[in-house]
Parts: sequence; structure tokens; C-alpha cells
Amino acid sequence: MRLGIITAHYMPEVGYQEVHLPRAYARSGQTVKVFTSDASVNLGGEMNKLNYKSGLFKDEKYGYEILRLPSFSYKSKAYSFKLKKAVLEFNPDVLIILGVAKIFPLPLLNATFSNKVKMISIYGDAKEYLERNTFKQKFKTFFHELGYRFIKEPLYRRAVNYCDRLVMNIPETNDFFLGFLKGNDKKVFEQKRIMHTLGFDPDEYFFNEADRTDKRAELGIADDEVVLITSTRVNKRKNLERNITFMSCLQAEGKKVKYIIVGFLGDDYERELKAFIQSQPKPEAFICFPFLNAKEIRKLYCAADVGIWLKVAISIQEAMGTGLPVILENKPSVNHLIKNNVNGWFFEKNNFEDVIRNTVTMLHDKKTDREKQARENATTLSYDTIANKIIESIN
Repeated sequence: MRLGIITAHYMPEVGYQEVHLPRAYARSGQTVKVFTSDASVNLGGEMNKLNYKSGLFKDEKYGYEILRLPSFSYKSKAYSFKLKKAVLEFNPDVLIILGVAKIFPLPLLNATFSNKVKMISIYGDAKEYLERNTFKQKFKTFFHELGYRFIKEPLYRRAVNYCDRLVMNIPETNDFFLGFLKGNDKKVFEQKRIMHTLGFDPDEYFFNEADRTDKRAELGIADDEVVLITSTRVNKRKNLERNITFMSCLQAEGKKVKYIIVGFLGDDYERELKAFIQSQPKPEAFICFPFLNAKEIRKLYCAADVGIWLKVAISIQEAMGTGLPVILENKPSVNHLIKNNVNGWFFEKNNFEDVIRNTVTMLHDKKTDREKQARENATTLSYDTIANKIIESIN
């Protein structure tokens, strides 16, 4: 099968679905070509220095092609006048479209392509980052919602009409569509929608006991210490101060805990948060890392005993690929990822501290069978599994 992956940005240094899906399809023996722009997205700090040239490239490990087209770009949006011709020359059996709202796929969302090739579009909309606590946040959210109304919603309506399948990555996205679709569009959406979560690349995220032992020794972590970890782009919206403060409370109670934070971006907020860590009674219990590649992050997940995230992030699934149990807030953007008390624990707004304290106490006495948990998580979260199910949905 000839598969075209359409995405405004293809950034293998970072990952995300637009990188993991073509790798999974290439592993399964499909002929894959990624069509993307020569633009990058501002990720903040040091990660804002990624630059790409236009042209045809080949993935060194998996062998599929990446065609970077010259484009006009602004922030997350990109457009290329050469996309339509390039896709027609490839003559795919199936097109998988990511990031419809980034405008890049627009030349393909029409009757010509709808009649010629099967098209699947994928969505992961969540509004939890649209905050309204301050005037600045309200102002920013106002313009985001204007963008939803005048850019995203019209593009999504086109996708509803011209794509064969609409893949929802989270249940919340389904509600987002139902909030603006009317009449026949809503009926068509309900016929075409399917649910497939975001996941992890099994070549990059897996458990290895030797890596756990070596990394804990390298970091000076004792066998009886429980290690918590958060890997994310570190910024104010992630509210990591809450975690740090409570870790200090646990240490004051006599709990043997350490907390690893991965994803510092070399900006002013990094200096602010590290100063906050140094003000804690035992700053040596906090281990900080910059944005790391998948190989190094995986070893840290192996070394840790439990992950904790206050906001939705793809790093949750990646951590789960190593069999790491996770602590998440029980909310629509993440509550499809775990079974409570099986491969993680949910907290509510009123019992955050109790859940973490109880989890740390339990992990002091009983360790997780990480290899077994990694295998079980892979049955739903491995991109090899997800990619196959997406293609099966149109056969």
C-alpha cells in the first residue's frame, strides 16, 4: 500500500504523531512518503533553533521519504502551492492528514482528492491550556477562540465532508466537533468518526532493567528511594511549583523521595523555577534536565518509579511505553489512558496530595512489574497497534 502522510511540520528531533505514524507504517512494510513544509514550530527556549531545508530526504533508519516543500509560514500555520502536484505524482492509495487547522492540507480537502484516494484525518483538540485566570490569559484565549471560529471550524467542516474517516485522539475532541457542527454535517461526522488514542513509538520507549540499575546508580538514587518524574516543556502553565512544594512536604514527613524534571528550555522561567527549587529544604532531592532526546528520556523513565503530570502531554504515553505507572488528573483529555489502580492512579482536584502520598507509600513496599506493564500498555498505546487499526478502519 502507498501511504501519504500530510503534515505542516515534521520535526523528528521532537517526535509527535507525524513522526511516529510513518515509522510504524514503514515497519509494517508499507510504501510511505511524508509531505511537509520546510517550516518549524516555535517550541520555546533552545528548541526554537530547529531549521529545515526544502527538498527530498530519506529517513535513515526506516527508509521512507520526506518531501519538504517550500512554504509560507506564520507561527503554527504553513502553506505550499506545490503540495497538490507532489501528492498527485506520488499517487497514494491512502492519505493520512494531520493538523488540518494548520492550513497546509487545504489543497487536498476537495472532491478531486475525495473521489481519487481514501483520506483519513486525525484530531487531538483539547482546551485545557486556554486559561482565563488573568487579563492576559483572557485576552490570549479570546484570540484563540476567534481562530477556532474563523479558521479551524471551516477547515474541519471541509474535512468532515471530504475525508473517509475522522480519528479522534481524545474523547474531548469528539465534544469539540459536536459543539459547532449542525444538521447534515453532524450526521456525517457521527458516521465517520472513530477513536484512536495518541501513543508511543515501541522502538524508542520500552523497559530495560539494566538501564534502570545503571541510571539510578549514575544519579545516586538508593534502592529504597521512590523516584517521581515529569517530562514536559517546562513553562508556567505546567504548574510544577505545586509538585515541587509537595515533594518537600513528603520529605519533611520522612518519605524517601526524589523528583526528576525533564524539559527545561534555557529561558527566564528555567532560572525562576530552579531558584524556587534551591529555596526548598532539600534541593538535592530534585534532579533537573534540559529537553532530551528519546534515548536519554527513556532511561530516566526506566529509573523512575512513577510519573506525574498535571497537564496533558504526549510524554505520558511515552513514559507508559516503559511500563511506568502514572498519576494523572481525572479529566477528559487523559482519563482514557489508564485504568485506575492498574497502570496508574487518578487524582481529583480535592485529593491530589492524598493520591501521591498513598502511591509513594505503596511503592516503598512493592515495585511494579515494569516489563509486564509495558507489554500490556503496548496493546493499546503502541503506534504499531494504532497505525494498523487506523488503516483497518477504511478496509
